Amino acid sequence: MSAYPGRSYAVRIDPDQPLRALARRVRGLRVAAFLTQDGLARRAGLSRDTVARLEAGRTALGRPRMRTLTALAAAFGVEPEQLLPDPGQFWGQDLDE
Repeated sequence: MSAYPGRSYAVRIDPDQPLRALARRVRGLRVAAFLTQDGLARRAGLSRDTVARLEAGRTALGRPRMRTLTALAAAFGVEPEQLLPDPGQFWGQDLDE
């Protein structure tokens, strides 16, 4: 029974959840490849700060740039879609259309 009868509460979805999932995947792939953040950054052609921010779940624009995802995917030898839990959540659209 609710403490406030008659009130309904929407389930709050954390907008950072997809970014945290991406951060875990990138870090997991990096560690599995025995790379440091600096080593991954060099392999991907990115700055170490970019890799560190992404693994911390922070980005300058609130979502990763496609160029960053493409560079990371190439460095790991995977498709960019394999890094994302749900690509549409980052760009707010159905990417299959």
